[in-house]
Amino acid sequence: MLGKLIALFLPFLGFIVFHQLHRVYSYFYATIYLLFCIYYCLAPKKQLPKILRKYRNAFKTGSTITLAIIILLIAFPIGGYMTVPLILPHSTESADAVLVLASGVSPAGEPSFSCYQRVIHGAKLLKEGQAKHLYISTGFSETNGFKEYDAVASLTQMLEIPKDKLTIFKSEDIKTTATEAAYAKIQLEAKGINTILLTTSNAHIYRSCLTFSKLGFKVLPAPCHNKETTVYANENLSMFRAAMHEWIGLAWYFIMRRI
Repeated sequence: MLGKLIALFLPFLGFIVFHQLHRVYSYFYATIYLLFCIYYCLAPKKQLPKILRKYRNAFKTGSTITLAIIILLIAFPIGGYMTVPLILPHSTESADAVLVLASGVSPAGEPSFSCYQRVIHGAKLLKEGQAKHLYISTGFSETNGFKEYDAVASLTQMLEIPKDKLTIFKSEDIKTTATEAAYAKIQLEAKGINTILLTTSNAHIYRSCLTFSKLGFKVLPAPCHNKETTVYANENLSMFRAAMHEWIGLAWYFIMRRI
């Protein structure tokens, strides 16, 4: 019975796991897994080991259900609706600084779409006078040899942000939201900054605010979207990935006492 249940849910679990992976080599493993699923479902029974023959019907049922779910996720903004409970209202208060959490670089060396949204929104808050300084947090990651810091720096030049009002964090220590908050704590505390307008994307704002608040910041949420615009803020399947990432992240951060 347990084996059949595992075989039934394995296709969907595999989809969730591989859909959360971002690196190129991860897609290679996802392709291998997909080929295995196709072979397992379509190969003649006599070509399969006995243990695989035993659970194939359950696996085929799970694969069919998973395919139907994926079609629904593509066709309807399910991920967007999953994101709505995570959206925090945008603060109208002023802060010591705006802190933008950047969001990667494309394979072509440009800021990702999410990064564009975040940086532009942070620049808007600075120019509107809600804070006197703009901090942008970037990791040390790169894609196809293009570094996130360089892409963000180029974007800030295009936006004509005064250099004396801009600081871009760049550190190997910035790898997750938790390490990003820890690094920002060190840097901003040295400047006497405690109250921040925190800018990030819709799904990410809730976990980010909890993480930064845990370290003693007074956090004013400044998400790029609101509950009215977030449902269709991205392509449906990508939105589902972002929503799942945040719900899983919330559970993990709670267990690890990071929030």
